[in-house]
Amino acid sequence: MTAGALVVRTDFADPAAWRRLCDVLATPTEEGFRPVVAPVDDPANSGLTVADLAARLPPDYRHPLLVVADRRTLSDPELPLLAAHLRDPAAPTVRVAAAALWGIENNLSISNTDFSDYPRAAGPDGVFRGF
Repeated sequence: MTAGALVVRTDFADPAAWRRLCDVLATPTEEGFRPVVAPVDDPANSGLTVADLAARLPPDYRHPLLVVADRRTLSDPELPLLAAHLRDPAAPTVRVAAAALWGIENNLSISNTDFSDYPRAAGPDGVFRGF
């Protein structure tokens, strides 16, 4: 079992982009925040959707968030991850700039915010960058 949210790689075309993403996620903000995540780099996940990945989660996975690094994520300089709320499968997913993932992950892990706050706060392009 992992204490953090899984960040699952589903696109394997650009290994350097994946390394850059992992570096961004491991780098604290100026205030010292960073997401508590566990990167998953397994080619068996290539091309899988959020629903496919959610169905494959171990039964002891307790984090409310599942994060996907797909083709869009790894081909955009801002690395906009796809975040899904597992406790409400009907909730819309939201793109989140990798540098802003800490805000969603940290707050959801302590039930400080509702997931629905993030899609509403996303920019016109659908990417959440912070409040």
